[in-house]
Amino acid sequence: MLLSDYGKGGLAHIGQMIEMARAAGKPVLIDPKGRDWDRYRGATVITPNRSELAQVVGSWSSEAQLRDKVLALREQLGLQALLLTRTEEGMTLFEAERVSSVPANAREVSDVTGAGDTVIATMALMVACGLDLAQAMDWANRAGGLVVAKFGTASLSYEELRG
Repeated sequence: MLLSDYGKGGLAHIGQMIEMARAAGKPVLIDPKGRDWDRYRGATVITPNRSELAQVVGSWSSEAQLRDKVLALREQLGLQALLLTRTEEGMTLFEAERVSSVPANAREVSDVTGAGDTVIATMALMVACGLDLAQAMDWANRAGGLVVAKFGTASLSYEELRG
């Protein structure tokens, strides 16, 4: 299940939605918004960007401090993982047993509109295909890099993704 929280009230019952999906054995991927992430408790993975994460955990001054803050949040919320999108710094996946990073994949940035949606949609697709979260992150990073090279809200074809 993929849920994108736009902060408009459409996910008022998100806690129940997560519980139902998890009870059915389905992974739940969420693009979070706002400061109250308790409502995402029990999700499989959430995909904030740096500024969204900083609103919740505060700023950090080192990679070690970032890691500590994210792993504590992941544990507190009962998440399997947190995927941090970091624009020109790529992405970092924080799981209980490992932290994995991939460098940014964009050669030329034209427009970042919809990049987060592309990332989480690709993550969800790859997880549905049976890939683990780290493998799915690689594909999502590629997709995000391709879509930001296009102007406006852009789509991505299978052929482009396979490259």
